[in-house]
Amino acid sequence: MIQKTSLHAYIGITLAANLLFGCAQLQKVDLKKVKEKIEDLDKPSFVLEKVSIAEINLSEIKLRVDSKVKNPYPIALPATNLEINILIEGQQFTKAKTKIPTVGGNSNKPVPVDLTFAYNDLAELYKKVPGKIDLVVKVQGVVSLPIPEKYRSIAGAASLDFPFEEERKIPAVLPDIEIRNFKIIKPDPSTILSSAGTEDLAKKATTFLDTLLGPQKKSPGSAVAAGLSSLDLKVDTEFQIVLKNRATSRLQFSEFEFELTLEKEKFLTGQPVRIENQGQESILSVRTSFPLGTVTQGIANAVSKRSAAFRLNGKATTEAPEIGTGPVLFKFDKSGSFSWN
Repeated sequence: MIQKTSLHAYIGITLAANLLFGCAQLQKVDLKKVKEKIEDLDKPSFVLEKVSIAEINLSEIKLRVDSKVKNPYPIALPATNLEINILIEGQQFTKAKTKIPTVGGNSNKPVPVDLTFAYNDLAELYKKVPGKIDLVVKVQGVVSLPIPEKYRSIAGAASLDFPFEEERKIPAVLPDIEIRNFKIIKPDPSTILSSAGTEDLAKKATTFLDTLLGPQKKSPGSAVAAGLSSLDLKVDTEFQIVLKNRATSRLQFSEFEFELTLEKEKFLTGQPVRIENQGQESILSVRTSFPLGTVTQGIANAVSKRSAAFRLNGKATTEAPEIGTGPVLFKFDKSGSFSWN
C-alpha cells in the first residue's frame, strides 16, 4: 500500500519529477542537487534580514536586529530561544538572548531584537582604535527550530539549525549637548501697547518686564498676580543648542525639536531656525518665545536671577555620512544648570 505523505512533499516530488523527465538531456541533470531541492521544500526557516541602528541618545546606541521565522506547516512551531553573540572590532563584546515565540501554522513571525551598547562600555574600545570613525559590529549565532513530532519524518530531523552572521558599521559617538548664548529680548514699547490694547495694561506689562529683566535681579512674581493673565504678548528668546561628538565620527543633524523646562516648569518649545553641521560639532540657532501672561512664580524667579536648573529634551534626525548610516533617530534628555547675562 502507498504510504500517506503530506501534500506539500508530494507537490515538491512531482515538480522535481517533471523537471527530470521533461528534460531532453537527462544525463546532464545533477541528481544530487535535485535531491537536495526536494529535501529543502516546505520546511521551516529562519532568516536574519538586517541589522540597523535604531536610535542614538546621550548615553547609548541601540541596534535593531530584524529576523523572521517561516512556518509552512499547518500546526504551530514550538517556542525556542534566540541567542546572539556580538563582536565589536573582532573582539567578543557581549551576548544577547531572547525568545522566539510560538509561530502559528502557515504563517511568518517577525522576530525583532534590540541590542543596546552603553558609551561607558565602548570607551575602552575607542582607546584601542583612536581616530577611527566607525566600529564594525558582527552579530552571529545559531537558531535551532524545534519541529513538531508529526512532521519530523518530513523534515528528517527533530529540529533544524540555522546559523546566521551579519556585520554593521556604527559611528564612533560620545554625544553631548549644551545651551549657549541664551538671551531674552524685551519687547519695544509700541509692541507692548499694541498687544495690551489699553495704556493701563501696557503700563502693568512694562513694569513687570522691567522688574523681570532688570539688573537688580528681583522677581516680579507671577504674571497672574500682576494682573496680566489677559495679556496676549509674546517675549522673544534667542540662543544656541550645541551638539558635540566627543568621539571621532562626524554627525549631521536635521528635523530637530525640543522642550526646555526651568526649575521643573515648562518654559520653551520649538525648532531651530538654522543648523550648522561642522563635523564633530553642530550649532542649532533657536529663536522662539513665551507668553508673558503665563509666567509663573517659578519661571519669574529663574528668569530674574538669570540662573536655573534646566531640563532639555527632544529628538532629531542624525546621520554619519562618512559611513553611510542613513537617517537615524537621535533622542536627548539633558539636565543640569545654566546661567546667562
